[in-house]
Amino acid sequence: MDRVAAMSLPRLGLAAFACVVLCSAPALAEDPVPPPSAEPSPRRGPIESNEEWVLVQNRLTLPPISPDPLGRSQTRLRLDFDWGNDFGWSQNVKGENPADRRFLVDAEHRTLALDVRRGISERVSVGLRVPLQWRGGGMLDGIIDAFHRAVTRPLGLPDSGRPFFRQDLFRVLGRDAEFRPVGWGGKAGTGLGNVEASFWWAAQQPADPDRWTGALVARLGLPTGAGPFRAHGVQAGLQYAVARRLSRRIDAYLGLGMVGFSDDEAEGIRYASARLHGFVALEWRAARRFSLLLQTDGSSRLVTNLAAYPAMQSYLKIASKIDLSGRLTLEAGFTENLVSQAATTDFGIFLGLARRF
Repeated sequence: MDRVAAMSLPRLGLAAFACVVLCSAPALAEDPVPPPSAEPSPRRGPIESNEEWVLVQNRLTLPPISPDPLGRSQTRLRLDFDWGNDFGWSQNVKGENPADRRFLVDAEHRTLALDVRRGISERVSVGLRVPLQWRGGGMLDGIIDAFHRAVTRPLGLPDSGRPFFRQDLFRVLGRDAEFRPVGWGGKAGTGLGNVEASFWWAAQQPADPDRWTGALVARLGLPTGAGPFRAHGVQAGLQYAVARRLSRRIDAYLGLGMVGFSDDEAEGIRYASARLHGFVALEWRAARRFSLLLQTDGSSRLVTNLAAYPAMQSYLKIASKIDLSGRLTLEAGFTENLVSQAATTDFGIFLGLARRF
């Protein structure tokens, strides 16, 4: 049986990478590479982007992070925006009337989040993240399909079969392993998401930048969601992240963690009671005020009562960070499936603005 998943968009990722470089060209032009004797800029760290797939919006996730401590009495205020298109399916043929449909997810999400982090000591800091979330049919289906028509199909590359489906709809349809219908009760709309509290402890702070730096981060998701994002129960996560300088201008970041949930069902969907999260990121400090980032992150099974739902979710993110001033940093990038998968955001963009006080 030909089970088809929503295909990743590596071609669009290459275009996204080019856009990031071109948009950052003014910063590179105004800030040439210092001579070899000059000390490169401090590392800026990965983009802290949470997973926002429509079925995970009311679940705690662990974003890629930097283990570098914030510092005593330092405050970081960060505003970030995520806009993505969620489209995936598993059925015997493309289109609206298959004989065997295991699941179909068709939606769009947008999240605006405010994150405040405060350094209590040189090693310890605390944080609070408050998200305002939206989900619905959206408007990106036609834009992504136009790209397929212009690029992927002339080259003979596979795509997700969007023209065979109705566009800009908001729906989650599926059956369980016994072929019984699964009714998803999620509604479209806007609402406050679950507030997330965090505790950061810098476990390793070597004076030598060529040695590993590490941090342990604990997160607690509170059931504060309202409107379509009303949630029950408490969610908690623990994550350990490390970083090391690979060369004068390249740094590596790695992290691994686990999230647990006190409730395993929401809106008719049954979730795994715990999930593993991991990430790998590379930062190239191309100029004194500018970094390019390449990130991958993945997580274990999310949903347990949809037949053929993938056991792993993974993403590729290409982004940049530009220091607009000594304390203000602009973040921008793109996200897509790392491999062909039916349970991840098909394509998305994110923007962020971080200010230190």
